[in-house]
Amino acid sequence: MTAKILIVKNSVLYQENIRNAAQALLSGKIVAFPTETVYGLGVNANDYTAIDNLYSLKQRPENKKLSIMIAEPDDVTKYVKDVPPIAKKLIESFWPGPLTMVFVLSDNNTVGIRNSSNHVVRDLIKCANVDIASSSANITGRPPATDAQQVISDFGDKIDIVLDDGQAEAGKPSTVVKILDNTFEIIRHGVIEEERLNRCLNEDCLSIRS
Repeated sequence: MTAKILIVKNSVLYQENIRNAAQALLSGKIVAFPTETVYGLGVNANDYTAIDNLYSLKQRPENKKLSIMIAEPDDVTKYVKDVPPIAKKLIESFWPGPLTMVFVLSDNNTVGIRNSSNHVVRDLIKCANVDIASSSANITGRPPATDAQQVISDFGDKIDIVLDDGQAEAGKPSTVVKILDNTFEIIRHGVIEEERLNRCLNEDCLSIRS
């Protein structure tokens, strides 16, 4: 069965469609959703069977971790006990926004966290009351989807719901940085340029927020 497309852009059914997508997440389904960069695929971050299904769907290597989508910047503390000062500065400037931060935990494992500026995915997380384990909406190695129709073309009969918010604004992925002791390392170049990140660390972050 082809995935349901639920319109959320200027829709009078917005709240109902968000609730339906939230219920799908809580039922172990894979949901496609918009971000400000590209469309993503996500599952309940606490549902390990659903996470395995997402890996299989994307043909993603098991050693390549999914990111965790959170609804509010402060939710990072659910995963990172002591947020380094450098990360706090980046959060202050770029969250919500197209920046994924990878933190090294006390056991030397890592976790990637993102707080998108797209209200649809944030509302979805709040409605489901679970964070979302996510990745871009594409087969690994292929370009990510930038609209709902591309998601349907790639995954239409393999996922449950697509939240259609129109064309993704940026059309390219988030910037991914790994947080080190007093600096960061760019893991993937994306919407936020390295120069802007460096300026944040050397100037008042709020003065460069776009």
